[in-house]
Amino acid sequence: MEKTITAEYKEIYIDVSGYEHPIPFDKVLELLFKLNRGEYIHMHHRKKPLPLIQFLYEQGFNCVVFQNSDGSWEIIIWHKKDTDVERYCLTRFSI
Repeated sequence: MEKTITAEYKEIYIDVSGYEHPIPFDKVLELLFKLNRGEYIHMHHRKKPLPLIQFLYEQGFNCVVFQNSDGSWEIIIWHKKDTDVERYCLTRFSI
């Protein structure tokens, strides 16, 4: 896991592509409730994590999900109330 700091926002990058269910869910869950204002999670996964996406919306988070040309997935996660990070993520990860 890496933390990349931009001028205003912190990206917490996690690659869970090598793990089987439920480890990716558990690893992201560890990070979710430690997420501070101005931070977002960038998760790399080998498949689209539908249960996680539903959980995120139920727990007050938003996300952008997109598939890479190699078939892997990127999931960008932030607090719903953090509109500055939302704006940044939607711009940076526009597809």
